[in-house]
Amino acid sequence: MNFRVTPRLAIDFAKSELGRQSAELQRTQKQISTGNRLHRPSDDPTAVRRSIIQKDNLTRLNRQMESVERAKSRVSHAHVPLREAQHLFVRAREIALAGVQVTEPTERAFLAEELDVILTQMVSLANTEDESGYLFAGTATETEPFTLDASKSSGTVTYHGSSDSSFLRISGDVERETLIAGDEIFQTIIREPTIILGDTGLRSGLGTDTAVGNGKLTVAHTNTTYAPGSGVAAGASSVAGDTIIGATGTHQLQIDDTSGTGAFGTISLNGTTAIGFTSADTDLTVTGPNGEAVQVDLSAIVAGFSGTVDIVASGTVSIDGGATTTPIAFTANQILTDPADGSTIHLDTSAMFRTGEDYIEFPGTNDVFDTLAALRDDLLNTRNLSSQGRLDAMNRRLGDVGRVEDQLLSEVGAQSVALEQIERLLIRTQDLTLDQQIQYGETTSANVAEAAIRLQELLTLQQFTMTSVSNLLSHNLLDFLK
Repeated sequence: MNFRVTPRLAIDFAKSELGRQSAELQRTQKQISTGNRLHRPSDDPTAVRRSIIQKDNLTRLNRQMESVERAKSRVSHAHVPLREAQHLFVRAREIALAGVQVTEPTERAFLAEELDVILTQMVSLANTEDESGYLFAGTATETEPFTLDASKSSGTVTYHGSSDSSFLRISGDVERETLIAGDEIFQTIIREPTIILGDTGLRSGLGTDTAVGNGKLTVAHTNTTYAPGSGVAAGASSVAGDTIIGATGTHQLQIDDTSGTGAFGTISLNGTTAIGFTSADTDLTVTGPNGEAVQVDLSAIVAGFSGTVDIVASGTVSIDGGATTTPIAFTANQILTDPADGSTIHLDTSAMFRTGEDYIEFPGTNDVFDTLAALRDDLLNTRNLSSQGRLDAMNRRLGDVGRVEDQLLSEVGAQSVALEQIERLLIRTQDLTLDQQIQYGETTSANVAEAAIRLQELLTLQQFTMTSVSNLLSHNLLDFLK
């Protein structure tokens, strides 16, 4: 069969070929102008699929790098106030050392004022924030973590943040702690044996106390009873005036009826020097060797009585200045609960012998702020301790300062390690990102030199095609005559 090329067919063929060449020419020009060889899936389906995967990986790496950079920035910011806090405690230790030697009240007051300034600075450092929130509030970055209650003489600081530390979580990497919660940094305690200062006979009991800082125990008298047989009785002002406390065997009266009729004689408490009495004494004060005293009614002394009389003096103990009281059980391990916070104290009340106020300390439980406040108060001797008692207290405060300084230095070291690890992670993430960018670029980028050559080829081919078509469609008279 003969195949005849008509002018119409030639024209359609030419238009199709020129359209294909124009489309490829346009794609090549676009590759040169944009530098990208993939503009639609049909350009290279395999390369397009590969580029999508590479683009997703690159996006993920960029997000990870942003997270790492943000974590690095926050840890770097936190490192500065921690170092400043540690330096403040270096100064606090110098003040504590000076306070042991200083005897002039005005010098102590000057040092105490400086400690007040340091305490305020410490609260400010603990409340440091950056553009992302508070650095030492744990995960509660929008909450100011520490507030100083200036209304309290102790300068109590309360933590309002979260106890959960901040972590950096990157897929393919271990979980990293970045910012430690503020209560762990500034309120860490290492409990030591409880110390009781005073002369009531109270001692620390068995078990672990949960109370922290310092406190005051108030011991009060409630009732005094005497063993029968002598005729002695509690005086009219015994409830309010007696200062003895103790179970049977703790206190004894020695009564000698020298008259033989109970009219007069001598009386003493706990072996002290005897004093005279008469049957007219209904509220006589008898004092013991350690200042303990009883008010006695001697109006009914048994005629001819000479001997000792056992005394039982009950009382109460309070941790809140007498607002709430607990009866004394005279046991080796009586538990006292602080109604303010529910904390417990284990007391040995078996050897108590008089009323009064005892100061109780829980060494190792003073946080950063309480340590400064306690040092200031002992510099001023607000508890009116004896010279030796104050010296002992100052030495304990010096120990607290050293412990807190070591704690802060440890946290500075931990932050330095965390910062170094984050820096390494950032470098690794940057390397991975750069490698992925290169791969993505190799997949999607056009070879400009090759594209330029191909562009020239396409232009030449297009000119040739149009010339050929023009010649094919150009008919003269001789063509028709033939």
